[in-house]
Amino acid sequence: MEVVGKTGIGSHIERAVRRADLHLDPFPYAVIDDVLPADLYGCLLRGIPPLELFGDRPVNKQQLAVPFSLAPAYANRVWRFVTSAIVPEFIVPRIIEQFRAPIDDWIALNWPDVTPGSVQFHSSDGRLLLRRRGYRIPPHRDPKWGFITCILYLARRDDSESWGTQLYTINADEEARGAAPHWVDPARCQCVADVTFRANRMLVLLNSVGAHGAHIPADAQPETLERYIYQFRIAPTVESMAMLKATLPEERRPFWAGKSADY
Repeated sequence: MEVVGKTGIGSHIERAVRRADLHLDPFPYAVIDDVLPADLYGCLLRGIPPLELFGDRPVNKQQLAVPFSLAPAYANRVWRFVTSAIVPEFIVPRIIEQFRAPIDDWIALNWPDVTPGSVQFHSSDGRLLLRRRGYRIPPHRDPKWGFITCILYLARRDDSESWGTQLYTINADEEARGAAPHWVDPARCQCVADVTFRANRMLVLLNSVGAHGAHIPADAQPETLERYIYQFRIAPTVESMAMLKATLPEERRPFWAGKSADY
């Protein structure tokens, strides 16, 4: 576990984020390759808890909140380091920096009386998701309180790069309402990008317009296919969200309701 104490992790992440292009269509997003040092990424893979610990939910809805309530000591140590240091100290500041202009535009659109720089951000601890053959999540937007969604692909040596994440434009797009995910009729969606499932790759997107989704074919090989991702969100702090909601007309405040620390 000497990797956890190594210096240089922050500078590696900073370089990786700066190398990534910021795309604006169909919404602001970036695909960050080799986001973590290779040895740290290897620790995360070795720290994926045993399959049996995911078994309390139906297949393709299996997930574990991070940090884990029950897991081997190694897994707990590695993933607690992710939530306590890697994400809040190294990843979040760099993502906010890269997405500064789109974030400011999003704030100006929804809260024209608020100075964008006055909004402070933090990250959720996130969750580790296990998906198998036949998995499908239709086009959707995540809950609005989570301004930015981050998806780290935990691809292992023999995992196919197929079946990553699809990005969509929406015909007659409309504002999402409330704390629940915003599901969109697939017939209104057009896939404009397919982000492949590559090891140590992180997809980052502004949860504003358009939609994203994913699927794994029912006949994908091998039959025992296991696919893991780590998802977390970057959101205004509780205090900043309260400030933002206070500036909205009363009828629009419920659109931004919900938790600011998990899911």
